Amino acid sequence: MKKIIVLMLTAIIFFSASLTVEADTAQNFKQNYARGLIQNTLSSNPIAPQDYKEYLGKGIDVDWSKTKEGRKFYNTKTVEDFKKAGISHVRIRISDNVNNDLLIGLDKQIKDSLENGIIPIIAYQANEFKNDPSEVNLENVVKWWATIADRYKNYSHLLSFNLLIEATDKLNKQPEKLNALYERVVTEIRKTNKTRIVIISPRLRSDPDYLKELKLPTQHNNYLLAEWHFYAAGPSKNNNLKLWTVGSVQEKQLIIKKINTALKWQNETGIPTWVGAWMPGNYNKGDDYSIKEQIEFARYMTQQLEKADIPFAVNSDTKFYNRETNTWIEEMRPVFETIFNR
Repeated sequence: MKKIIVLMLTAIIFFSASLTVEADTAQNFKQNYARGLIQNTLSSNPIAPQDYKEYLGKGIDVDWSKTKEGRKFYNTKTVEDFKKAGISHVRIRISDNVNNDLLIGLDKQIKDSLENGIIPIIAYQANEFKNDPSEVNLENVVKWWATIADRYKNYSHLLSFNLLIEATDKLNKQPEKLNALYERVVTEIRKTNKTRIVIISPRLRSDPDYLKELKLPTQHNNYLLAEWHFYAAGPSKNNNLKLWTVGSVQEKQLIIKKINTALKWQNETGIPTWVGAWMPGNYNKGDDYSIKEQIEFARYMTQQLEKADIPFAVNSDTKFYNRETNTWIEEMRPVFETIFNR
């Protein structure tokens, strides 16, 4: 009788342990995927938008395909270094028209990223359309994405398409043209990529206050994210819209308000959101924040976005990494680590 009881207890313990292992496996799957422990370079499996959002984690904006210098100095070691540093996705910004040299370079950048466990996102500048939202320029953007979509139709679903980096210039005042662009581009992309994640963003430099104006493309097929951003050129010591001096309650509230606006829209629509750019300092406009000040701002931004479970990309790679020597910029390391090593 005692042997039977012991055997029954052993079986119960073993069964419970098995359930725990299975639960742990399911719980860790997304984390492992995002960390690149599960390689999926060429996959036909679609990824649900909510899962994709979780995989994105913390990323960085790169100009590997955007500038002459970016294309010249790009190499595989860059991706390897980024992965080791905790970067989980890259927003590959592109401003040029499609040509063979651009595509060959982009092929390598995407494959390097996937093979090293980093999620690549193609983001298009579309300057001509933003300066003049004419029918001709709209059609040119559609053709641009048609070429990209066809070339990468068999690539991993980890690769996604960020349709417009941000709405600026004349396009800012024409939300109907922006929605028309998304409708037609997504329709074109879906001819070759039925289930790839596409990403749309609101007007006025992707301000979350205008997410409510977006019309979801009719063929989004439930594989859609929305991108928004703030402080893309860093905080300011005199602009009340993005003020940051000592991290006062009022200054922190500016950040919280934008995040809450995005969360409200996200909850109402069921469409996950991602912050495609924020900058720890005003590097392009004065660069007058000390490293200590940048760390304080970066810490608060990172904390609040993590708290809201919103993935983000930091602007940009060249502020932290010397692409010519494949080395990290020592002066900026404390700022970088504040963001990526939390």
